[in-house]
Amino acid sequence: MDRRSFVKKSAVVSATTMLTMNAAGAHNTAEADIIKPKALRKGDTIGLITPGSAVSRQAFEKAVNNLESMGFKVRFTENMSVRKGFLAGTDKQRLEDLHEMFEDETINGIVCARGGYGSGRLLPDINYDLIKSNPKVLVGYSDITALLYGIHKKTGLVCFHGPVGASEYSEFTTKGFEQVLVKGRAGMKFEVPKDWREKEDLAYQTLPLVGGQAEGALVGGNLSLMCSLMGTPYDIDFTDKIVFIEDVGESPYRVDRMLTQLLNSRKLDKAKGIAMGVFNGCETKPEDPDFALSTSLENVLRDRFGELKMPVLYGLPIGHIDDNATLPIGVRAQLDVERATLKLLESGVK
Repeated sequence: MDRRSFVKKSAVVSATTMLTMNAAGAHNTAEADIIKPKALRKGDTIGLITPGSAVSRQAFEKAVNNLESMGFKVRFTENMSVRKGFLAGTDKQRLEDLHEMFEDETINGIVCARGGYGSGRLLPDINYDLIKSNPKVLVGYSDITALLYGIHKKTGLVCFHGPVGASEYSEFTTKGFEQVLVKGRAGMKFEVPKDWREKEDLAYQTLPLVGGQAEGALVGGNLSLMCSLMGTPYDIDFTDKIVFIEDVGESPYRVDRMLTQLLNSRKLDKAKGIAMGVFNGCETKPEDPDFALSTSLENVLRDRFGELKMPVLYGLPIGHIDDNATLPIGVRAQLDVERATLKLLESGVK
């Protein structure tokens, strides 16, 4: 592939006609049986898509370099260069890319180039039967939470909350990506990187809010997106689940509001535990106009989650950070608050 073809037609031809269906009308609201995609292998072809916001030329190059450096081939469609306001093309174009990558037998896995905004707009028209018949690794985070939620809910496919193509692939991130998606390692344990001890940013502190251990299937993602899906056919039940949560750039009162929404919805009542990532950029700064009337993120977390009757840990390597764990949604995991670890009890791929 010639990367200079970013603004030209690529090796993958966009479908001119694509079957779509109304997911809510075609599927019941119960969660489907778990389907594990095939593990990736070095040399496999990764389909790069932008289901939300568009990527810049620089971010596109970075995404391709990241994936190629791990030994994968990269393909994308001509829609990669399209922009429509704050979206990476029309809903139809972004939906076509998603369907094309799942349908194309030469594509072994799918990585979202970035998040941004817009994935949730696709959920009603996704052909979930097509995806269920062609299960593949799908990776992303942030706005991609909507896509992971909807596809897992409607098909049972284990989707992966992990780095987007244009992320910073630190040694930690690369290792996790390969261990989970290539080696399919059961027993993979995610813990706080040792070099975080040198970070002065309070967002990287480890807070054991409620002690203990818990086991359950993993589900979660970006807090803002999780809240936006409540009351929709694409929301996921938290019963007996380990719920992981992250967010970025939200002031403490906004984090409080969203956590309160989760609590008021009673979705967390039957969860097994809560594994919180790094809420990067969520502290009110002294120069902010409302600084004198604000409080710390830690105070918010302790106030909202500190009295829950389940293990709750803040500060795991999940979220809008360089060291971003790859977490399979739907597989069993163990949260250990005292050891500050999240361990996968089974493989997310086959």
